[in-house]
Amino acid sequence: MGNYLLAVDGGGTKTEFCLHEVSTNSSRHFFSGASNNKIIGKDDDLNAFMEGMTQIKAETGVDMADVRGLVMGMSGVDSPGDHDHYMRIGLTSGIPAEKIYVCNDSELAFYSKGTPPGLCIVSGTGSVCTGVAADGRKERSGGWGTPISDEGSGVWIGIKVLTKLLRYCDGYDERQDVYDDLRAHFGARSFDELRNILAHINVQETAATARLIMDRADDGDPHCADIVNEAARYIAELAYSVYVKLVFHKERSVDIVMSGSLFKSPLYNRVFTEEIRSKPNAGNIVFRGGAAHPVMGGIALAKLLFNSDYTDLS
Repeated sequence: MGNYLLAVDGGGTKTEFCLHEVSTNSSRHFFSGASNNKIIGKDDDLNAFMEGMTQIKAETGVDMADVRGLVMGMSGVDSPGDHDHYMRIGLTSGIPAEKIYVCNDSELAFYSKGTPPGLCIVSGTGSVCTGVAADGRKERSGGWGTPISDEGSGVWIGIKVLTKLLRYCDGYDERQDVYDDLRAHFGARSFDELRNILAHINVQETAATARLIMDRADDGDPHCADIVNEAARYIAELAYSVYVKLVFHKERSVDIVMSGSLFKSPLYNRVFTEEIRSKPNAGNIVFRGGAAHPVMGGIALAKLLFNSDYTDLS
């Protein structure tokens, strides 16, 4: 049996790889570009994976035949077709299919801090929630892509504020203090110039504006706070829907792991936790904090799947 486990945490901004040596319990981390094919395209997600694998081989000399198992937690895994797509990417590593486990990246984030029964709510560029029952059953809500899903996420906040900003640029909505910061953020000399810039921004650029909105909300800006409050309430609804699907009210305790950049906002974090605690039968919830390093959840999951006899978590 090989001496290594490999985990990949693929997102809309970057992809992180972790090579874990079982005998020494040590890990090394590697990074490449975004790998969510719904944001960047299917050729680019393959390129990001191959770039990371090339780094690993060049810097460690590890033969993929010595890898016991590969866990790929990818933010673009939303359907059987997505699963098959990323499995084909994983196979380019030379690791056989029986040693590869593909899942949504929220599952990695959950295992980084939580143990079943529980759920992980991810809110970064997009948003998704995955729950895992004590018997291994899984349920999922959200994460179906912008503009029809990803409520409460960075891209949702960006769309909401930039829609209003563009209305102001066109002269038929009221001005907000944050608009000057947004004009500077995009490097526009005037609001007329800003209109042309906003007409051509992509999903990642839209989501990047959320950090500015959340910082101002945390500093007390009432307009930004209203947007952040609404976003956090949507995220709480997303998480609670999974709680209900898995009948978690019958459990003695249920772990909740919060992952993604938006949870760095004290206001967003507070509104989310208050909303969840206010839901019916949710008194058994235990907040496990943020998933600071979700890729390590991939290693924890790989240990369950591949470090001994295989356990089917599908």
